[in-house]
Amino acid sequence: MESTITHIKRARTPEQKSDRRETILATAKVLFMEAGYEGFSMGLLSKRAGVAKGTLYLYFGTKEEVLLSLYSQEFERFCHKIIIGTSPGVSDSEFVSHLYETSISDPIFIALHARLGTVIEQNISVDALIVSKRAMGVHFHTMVNKLSGRLDLNVEQTIEALSGISALLTGSYDGSSDSVMENEVIPEDVATFMGYFDMKVRFETSAGYILQGIRSSSR
Repeated sequence: MESTITHIKRARTPEQKSDRRETILATAKVLFMEAGYEGFSMGLLSKRAGVAKGTLYLYFGTKEEVLLSLYSQEFERFCHKIIIGTSPGVSDSEFVSHLYETSISDPIFIALHARLGTVIEQNISVDALIVSKRAMGVHFHTMVNKLSGRLDLNVEQTIEALSGISALLTGSYDGSSDSVMENEVIPEDVATFMGYFDMKVRFETSAGYILQGIRSSSR
């Protein structure tokens, strides 16, 4: 699947550079799905994308800058899916279930989200971080304004709810949606105990508490 680097022409115009950047990110997404965070490297990415390693560093200074840009793309998609899947008058339980299902439907999004503040953003330049945060801020506030009326919350309450739930999503992530006992017949008491720590249960229950707390505090 590797490309021959010498066959790739140099991107000269802004349009060509933009196309090259998108190609790199598309390749990075596939590589991340295959190799995960630990197996992802700039060397592998340069080979897969068909660009010299030096050229790759003209677009992204570090592995984490690539992954932050990839997360930004996935975050935009996430916000859009949350908006279109949330109807006016939606119940809190329906909303948190939709948010959870949207989160885990994109394994790249949730895997990067869990590492965003602790690893990825710690290894990029301040300039790259500012650009990324501004772009994500636009999508976040668009989502907030759309959801506010549908959740029957004001803008400040919606921001409080989403920021709290975002932290909860990071804490609930366990690195895998599959259980080694998923297809096994297990005793009821063991199944009950395992259920206490199930990611979906932890997330939806706690997210519901966050929304309840915000609503009760406004009375």
